[in-house]
Parts: sequence; structure tokens; C-alpha cells
Amino acid sequence: MSQAAYINKDQLKTIKSKQAMIRKSDISERFGASAQTYDRGAALQRAVGNHLLTLMPEQDKELACLLDLGSGPGYFTSALNDRCQQLIGLDIAPKMLQFARQRNDALQVTWLSGDAEQLPLGSNTLSGIYSSLMLQWVHDLTRALIEAHRVLKPGAHMSFSTLLDGTLFELNEAWAHVDDKQHVNAFLSEVMLRQAISDSGLTLMSLTTKTQPVYYETVVGLMRDLKNIGASQTSQRGQGLMGRQALKKLAAGYEKYRSAKGLSASYQVAYCVLQKPATEIIDE
Repeated sequence: MSQAAYINKDQLKTIKSKQAMIRKSDISERFGASAQTYDRGAALQRAVGNHLLTLMPEQDKELACLLDLGSGPGYFTSALNDRCQQLIGLDIAPKMLQFARQRNDALQVTWLSGDAEQLPLGSNTLSGIYSSLMLQWVHDLTRALIEAHRVLKPGAHMSFSTLLDGTLFELNEAWAHVDDKQHVNAFLSEVMLRQAISDSGLTLMSLTTKTQPVYYETVVGLMRDLKNIGASQTSQRGQGLMGRQALKKLAAGYEKYRSAKGLSASYQVAYCVLQKPATEIIDE
């Protein structure tokens, strides 16, 4: 094994510490507040979620009970509902659940408020889990995947997408022209992601990564989209409004990433399909 394949435990500890600074009540509040505006800034989320649908195993086209883990505003509810007999939409933000329920009021969906690290579901009850661009917000990915392992039936799959280290690196570097505070959330590396999967007891069936850029005319447009989806400054509390001089420095620092398409905002996306071993013994 190469040296690069080893996990830097100090780095992992630092990332978990930064993630733990984001209180779950704050995550719920921010994403709940963005329920009405989420779709305006969610072009990437729609593209990633749609691609993830194509990666779900063929045998998962007619499941008994499917969980949409981090269902958000319910954009994928209809497509997922077509794949199962019973769909459960779960989110940590009650206002998101309310919006999703109203959006899909014609569908028979069970909506639950809950935390991915402590699922309000019985063991060995789910035929599948779908989760797109939510797991990067949990405090402990290993714990969340262990919970997924617990609630899945033996042989069932979990298909998810998440963000990796390097996401929004342009914005992170532009902020360095303003101050030395953390303005972009800390994300795990691919090595750390693979380790979390290994530690969960789930079997990795496939993992692919893709750099997906989104282009903006101005840095203000990027910041507006991040705010619309509830992902703005989730690592910092009480920073207040950005001053005019700070915004000017931020915009100037971002100009190096302008191309003919505009200012690039890069997202490092990982697509994963996992399976709970079919031979596991179910505790009665």
C-alpha cells in the first residue's frame, strides 16, 4: 500500500472537529429556511441526483420499502416512488419535510423527521436507501453508514452521492484574500470515504468520482446559490453581512478562475453503491 493510501488521522480528527462545530440544530434551521428557495440554486443537486438514479442496481427497480435519506424539498420523490411499494422521505429539517409533503401531496409517502446518525427505523426493515448530496453534512459518516447497515435488510443496497475534499476550492482560495477564517466546509478525502465504508460493515459495490463545475458570471451569483440551498457559511456562526470591501477583495481573488464560461465553482462528487451482505444473520 502506498503512503498516500494511509489515512492521516490528524487530518481526519481536524475535519471531524470542524464538522462537529456545525450544530445539527443550525443545519436544520438553515436548510429549513431555504425550502422555498432551494430549487433556484439546485442545478448541481438535480444533475447529481438524476445521475445517482441511473446507478441504482437493476434489481432495485421494484423495492418493498425505500428510504430517501435527506429528502430535502422532495424533488426526487416521484421518481423514487415509482421504484417501490412504500417510500419513506426522511430529513433533519421539519420545514423541508413540510415543503416536500406539499409538493408531493398526491403521493402516498411516509415523511419522517430524523437524523442520519440515529435513524428512527427498525433494524432490517428497508429494501433500499437512496441519498443524494446529504451525507457530507453529518458529523460522523461512519456512524451514519453503520445506521444504514442496521436498517437495511440483508442483500439490500444503499446508493448515495456525497462531496469530497477539493469542493469549492476556488471559493476557499478567494476567501484567503479576505481573511484567514474558514468559510468553506471541510470535506473528507476519497481515502477517508473508503475507510468509513469499510468500517460500516457494508460492502462497496462501486465508487466513482467526478469533478462537476458550475459557472457563474459573478461571485455574488455563487454566494446567492449557496444561500438558496442553505449551504452558505455553515461552518461559521455570527459572521454577519459581508462588507463592501470584503466582497471586493473576494471578487478580485476569484477572477483567476474566470474562463469563457464564467467563474468556475468546482464540486468533487463521489457516487457510491453499497450492499449489506446477504449472508448476515438477523438477530431475532
